[in-house]
Amino acid sequence: MDIRFLSTFLEVAQTRHFGKAADNLYLTQSAVSARIKLLEEYFDTALFIRNRNSIQLSAAGEKLLPYAKAMAKTLSEARTALRDIGVAQCHLGATTNAFSVFLTQHLSKLEHSVPDLSVKTDLANIEQLSRQLSERTLDIAFSTEPMKSDDIHCEKIMSVPIKLFSNAKKAQLTDAQYVHIDWNPKISEVIFDHYPEYRNARLKTANYEVAKSLITGTNEILALPINQQANLWRPQPTPFELQLDLYVSTNRSANLETIEPVIAFIKTRLTSDK
Repeated sequence: MDIRFLSTFLEVAQTRHFGKAADNLYLTQSAVSARIKLLEEYFDTALFIRNRNSIQLSAAGEKLLPYAKAMAKTLSEARTALRDIGVAQCHLGATTNAFSVFLTQHLSKLEHSVPDLSVKTDLANIEQLSRQLSERTLDIAFSTEPMKSDDIHCEKIMSVPIKLFSNAKKAQLTDAQYVHIDWNPKISEVIFDHYPEYRNARLKTANYEVAKSLITGTNEILALPINQQANLWRPQPTPFELQLDLYVSTNRSANLETIEPVIAFIKTRLTSDK
């Protein structure tokens, strides 16, 4: 039996809602329902009492609950134990913009600088990264917004100025086609306060890489970190100063022996870029 079925069972038992469980597990509601159905077929009994406005554990579900918790705990302990055998494992996650702006050129060099370490890298949104850190399925997370949780340590390790750039020789900030990148709500609000017409930007995205692919003309303006300025982009004078921050987050009970060399390497590389 797939252990993920029991994890799904535990999530539904906790939330008492198939939709909420699906959101928390980053699955579709139909996938959650299918897993529970297969689990009920495996045990040949109903695990939940499905009423119109509520879901309750059945008597069989109540009996299964402590076994499911014990199996999930044992699996987590096994995963931790296996990490200590042979090559050390480090699971690193990042938001898309944190990866694109700060980490792209450095992670490829990590394996050569930190010996006897196997690094797995994933991209996810900040909510997913925070959840994975709390569940200890992720060792390190990089993001452009801070994570706020009692069991997560979050530290700002770098800032890069953001300016408005134009690809026109003689730009007019109020006449050019504005491409909006939602770096974070604070940056967006400052830009919109000074240039209200930018709220109606025809092109909007939260992803820097997507924004680059949307640039098609020669009279466009967008907000860019200065370390991402291409030759064709010219900085424009503005009445405000902005910066994009990079944060590194770890679980407070994480194995520092594994993650500290990785974080130290990233900090050193970022410092050398200044």
